[in-house]
Amino acid sequence: MKYIVLKFNDVKLDVRDIAKVRGYFATNFSDNPLLHNHLPNGKFSYKFPKIQYRLFNGNPALIAMEEGIEVLKEVFFLSDEMVIGNKVFNLNEKEILSYDVEIGQHSDFFYYEFLSPYMALNQENYIKYQEADKYDKISLLKDILKSNLKTISKGFSYEIPEFDKITVEANLRTKLINFKNVKMLCFTGDFKTNFLIPDYWGLGKQSARGFGVVKRSTNRR
Repeated sequence: MKYIVLKFNDVKLDVRDIAKVRGYFATNFSDNPLLHNHLPNGKFSYKFPKIQYRLFNGNPALIAMEEGIEVLKEVFFLSDEMVIGNKVFNLNEKEILSYDVEIGQHSDFFYYEFLSPYMALNQENYIKYQEADKYDKISLLKDILKSNLKTISKGFSYEIPEFDKITVEANLRTKLINFKNVKMLCFTGDFKTNFLIPDYWGLGKQSARGFGVVKRSTNRR
């Protein structure tokens, strides 16, 4: 598979500004729903986001797969400035990086760490999680992670051949995050699975906004 990263190296921001970056491009390229996941009728698209927003060492970046790649090329040529809050940034140091990656079920196991909080729970499974005992909570999170792997596979147009043989072992810790002025229960930590995930793609809810970003790790626990 292939994906690209569009970086703005002359802009320095904080993690909390990722949503503002998304808002800026959603407003200025409103005719490209892949940049904001809103449909022409105003409803939200729940498909896996083909364009996601990131922060690399303080530099805002957009990553894209499939049809999102052509959209990012357009953004590259048409964006000369970025307005975040009351600051105007001139975009003189734009950079596009291209990556060829593997994704999918594998005979080996790989270790991953979450680089940003993982928002695993929706309204329904949040209630299940709160009512579960310690061991059932772990089991529920593993099932959710497996479901997230199916979601990212669909995003890359990859069909998992034997989903029932996908195994996930997770070492996660809870972390409360202030999201849109609401305290959200998220998770940090690492996991291993017999599934290849491209670095810097997000799992779970709000992945387009930078939540649940994973990277392969050499750590063994």
